[in-house]
Amino acid sequence: MPLTGQQLSRAGMPQGMEPREPAEGREAPCMRPGPVLASPAPARPATSERKSGLAMLSQEELPLWDALVEDSPQCSVFAKSWWLRAACGEARVLGYFEPGRLIAGLPLYYERRFGIRMCRMPMLTQTLGVAIRPLPGKKVAREARETNILEAIAERLAQEPIFIQAFHPSIQNWLSFYWRGFTQTTHYTYVLDDLSSLPAIWDGVDKDRRGNIRKARRLGLTVKECGPEAVYHAAQASFERQGLKCPYSLEYLSRLYEAARARNAGVCMAAQDGCGKVHAAEFFAWDEKRGYRLAGGHDPALGSSGGAVLLVWTLIEFAATRTAVFDFEGSMRKPIEASFRSFGATRVGYHRIVKMPGWLRAGLSIAGRQQI
Repeated sequence: MPLTGQQLSRAGMPQGMEPREPAEGREAPCMRPGPVLASPAPARPATSERKSGLAMLSQEELPLWDALVEDSPQCSVFAKSWWLRAACGEARVLGYFEPGRLIAGLPLYYERRFGIRMCRMPMLTQTLGVAIRPLPGKKVAREARETNILEAIAERLAQEPIFIQAFHPSIQNWLSFYWRGFTQTTHYTYVLDDLSSLPAIWDGVDKDRRGNIRKARRLGLTVKECGPEAVYHAAQASFERQGLKCPYSLEYLSRLYEAARARNAGVCMAAQDGCGKVHAAEFFAWDEKRGYRLAGGHDPALGSSGGAVLLVWTLIEFAATRTAVFDFEGSMRKPIEASFRSFGATRVGYHRIVKMPGWLRAGLSIAGRQQI
């Protein structure tokens, strides 16, 4: 049976509104996630034995990391160990300890490209970066302590030949990384930061988008839950229209979907007509704080039906019953940015922190590429 927004709580883009580039995979659309390499430091199993400083977490310590993530302002589904296992093959976390207690840390993911080891972002993962437990005390004391933590982490990461990560929007202080020679680029996403009133959100949606939704309903389009295959095929069709190859595989998308679905943290949905033809499909993941549109697209031949816009609105209705913020997940591309803004979303900046050799940066410039 078709699922409306209210039914989904119990259980698109028209022509020119291209699919979002996948988080951090956007810079190399022909690349697929590479092999997971050996951890740069051995893990130790007993947290009670930890001394102050940095150490790789053991697998037994990952529940402590998940608890820290839940408590921290940097909480996101992407930092949780189950997501890291699905996206990276294994959860690797560099932890910052004070005696017997995990205070901060960040996930690390390694690939080898062009014969070079890189510490970077996994595909379809918007942000990672440093997560810090809420620090007590006066503002001046909290900021001094935060700086000490970030300096220790930046010093360790400066040893990596190549480091690329997008930090959670709540981490605005990247000075410690600047002091260590890292560079920063501001990226933007768009969010609906208050899902408590759907009528208020609807009033903020551009009139053309509201017209797209009404048109889709008049044409008899409905939104149903689907599998990752429909999402992948919709993404493929959209990328092919732009002359691009889908940057992630069906197997990779399915792995993320199955991990999220098993934890009631992910769903695939499709806008379909009466004949069962898929007009648009998307993968949506969430936790209690935020939900993210991560993958999908629309059938370019059916872009005028309004199905993709109806799908986005239904996802917003769905998210309102499960999380606090709806994140459109990007984008830096002009046509897509305009689409997200048309839903009344607020622009939010976040830091992309990079360290790479000068020769590599120069080579990218010569090749006309900003990123690897």
